[in-house]
Amino acid sequence: MFLSCLLLAAALDGEAALRHASALAALGPHPWGSSRAPVAAEYVASQFRAVGLQEVRLQAFESHGIRGSNAIGVLRAPGPEFVVLGAHHDTAPAAPGAYDDGGGVGVLIEAARVLARQPSRPRTLVFASFDGEEAWSTGKTTTAGSRAYVESLGSEARNMTAAFVVEMSGFKGGTPVLHPIAYADPLGPGRSVIAPGWLVKATLAGAREGGSPLGIGDPLLGWLYQPAVRTFRVRLYGDDLSFVQAGLPAVFASDSSFSAFYPWYHQATDTADKLDAGALGRMGASVLASVAALERMPRGSGADPVWFAAGGRVLGGGWLYALGALCVLPSLVLSLSQGGAAIGARSLQAALFALLLWRHPVPVLWVFLLPSLFTPARRRWLSALSLLPLLALLALGAGAARRGYVSGVWLAPWELAVAVGAFALLWLRPPSASARVPKRTRGRAPARRFR
Repeated sequence: MFLSCLLLAAALDGEAALRHASALAALGPHPWGSSRAPVAAEYVASQFRAVGLQEVRLQAFESHGIRGSNAIGVLRAPGPEFVVLGAHHDTAPAAPGAYDDGGGVGVLIEAARVLARQPSRPRTLVFASFDGEEAWSTGKTTTAGSRAYVESLGSEARNMTAAFVVEMSGFKGGTPVLHPIAYADPLGPGRSVIAPGWLVKATLAGAREGGSPLGIGDPLLGWLYQPAVRTFRVRLYGDDLSFVQAGLPAVFASDSSFSAFYPWYHQATDTADKLDAGALGRMGASVLASVAALERMPRGSGADPVWFAAGGRVLGGGWLYALGALCVLPSLVLSLSQGGAAIGARSLQAALFALLLWRHPVPVLWVFLLPSLFTPARRRWLSALSLLPLLALLALGAGAARRGYVSGVWLAPWELAVAVGAFALLWLRPPSASARVPKRTRGRAPARRFR
């Protein structure tokens, strides 16, 4: 499998992907519902036919009185299961969209060219270029085209293994990364949904084995990114949103991140001269290697939200809850030797922590793990050091808010109050039983004087 991934990765033509991005950007801005949007859809469909896809069609849809067209092509396999590889051909109202998402569409078309050369495949591959991803500009909906596609699946949705969406690609200063962002759960107000852990694990492993590794969220801040997207309501999204909110496994990849974000995003200057063929080739290599893994990976559930990626591996819920148990042990053990009020305070803190861990395991572990382990040591420098994860999370959230990337937090007001209480109790040092004994009774009894 490793060799086949390498061969596929080496075959994607970044220059050809750049030509597709240039052709779409030459249309000028072509947002969903505009007169130029159907031209973009027709271009993608014609290229799907040219590279050898089957059953190529334009899927017309209408949402909130606005019409659009998705371009769909297929590479069939014998079984019913299928993988969706997607991008979007519409643009923001003022942008030609060379990067967002002409580059992604270019990678999609060239990936289809490479994969069409395979004589057989384990699963059917569906290539979809969506319209209406930038539907936010209408103020009526988001990801209109991919939502229409998901709705069209009907009972066939049970055969979908995963969706892998290619977003914003071709930035020379960027690095290909996965963006598993927490989105609002339509079935539970105030709750969130996110790409399942098994899917993140499969794509990371496939990209790594294919020699084109993907990071998580940011090449420099990958560990911090994961609690951040589960703490703050991120305003950025991809067409994976439609799938994840429908309970289907999906994730998107881009070569933009917080520390290296494409500077011409959604601007009139998002033109083809800003793109780099080598960057498109790198993204294409990661996409092909990831798809090769998804073609063979056992299908998992759409609901697997408790995970953390570290060092290219993904820790599941069992590991995270075990770390949670480790958090409460040092303070509880210490309280047994202190007795009295210490036992009550530490027990209350452990109960509040357990409630938070059940609700928001990743950000809670990020904030509480080091303080829980270090504060019982009663060393000030260790206690100060243990605050760094919390301070980093707050700093990233503030920086993202200033740049307009986030709006609010996922934690409800009562959860924030519980978090403050649990953190305060962790740092509280109740007097020990021995400390409450009056001075005159401590130590040895005074010696009697005998006359």
